[in-house]
Amino acid sequence: MSRIGVFVRRKCLLAYLLTYLLAYLLAYLLTYLLAYLLTWLLTYLLAYLLTYLLAYLLTYLVPYLLTCLLTYLLACLLTYLLGCLLTYLLAYLLTYLLTYLLAYLPDYLLTYLLPYLLTYLLAYLLTYLLTCLLTCLLACLLTYLLAYLLTYLLTCLLACLLTYLIIYLLTYLLTSLLTYLLNYLLTYLLTYLLTYLLTHSTQHSPS
Repeated sequence: MSRIGVFVRRKCLLAYLLTYLLAYLLAYLLTYLLAYLLTWLLTYLLAYLLTYLLAYLLTYLVPYLLTCLLTYLLACLLTYLLGCLLTYLLAYLLTYLLTYLLAYLPDYLLTYLLPYLLTYLLAYLLTYLLTCLLTCLLACLLTYLLAYLLTYLLTCLLACLLTYLIIYLLTYLLTSLLTYLLNYLLTYLLTYLLTYLLTHSTQHSPS
């Protein structure tokens, strides 16, 4: 039993040693491979970044940034220059215009504008007022006359129509009634009287 135990112990030790060696080798290989891969990737990435990114920066970003900066600077310069020019020009123009207006407006008003206003505006106002008055008067007269004439004509027409209709109806009714009565009297009453008289005379005649 002691030999079997020693043999088993030796086998266990060998298996442990083998597993430990394999684990150590695998760990060493993995660390070496990872370190190699990391160094290779870092160098490749650095080379790629340095080459392509620098090329991209030099080709695209640097001109874009330069254009943006130039446009921004030009815009700032233009706005500043425009602001300065506008402020200076506005101040100069306001002062010059104020002095010019204060100096020349009274003379201009007294010499040119007042005669123009008195001649043309008065004539225009008079013509305009006359035309307005004439149009208003004509409109009022036309409306009044039309209303008066329409009412007068309507009343006259209605009166004439009513009188004519009444007279026509009365004459027509009277003539129709008279003719009807005459016809009735001549036809029915005469025949009735003749027949009555004949019958009465025959009945009362002596036999």
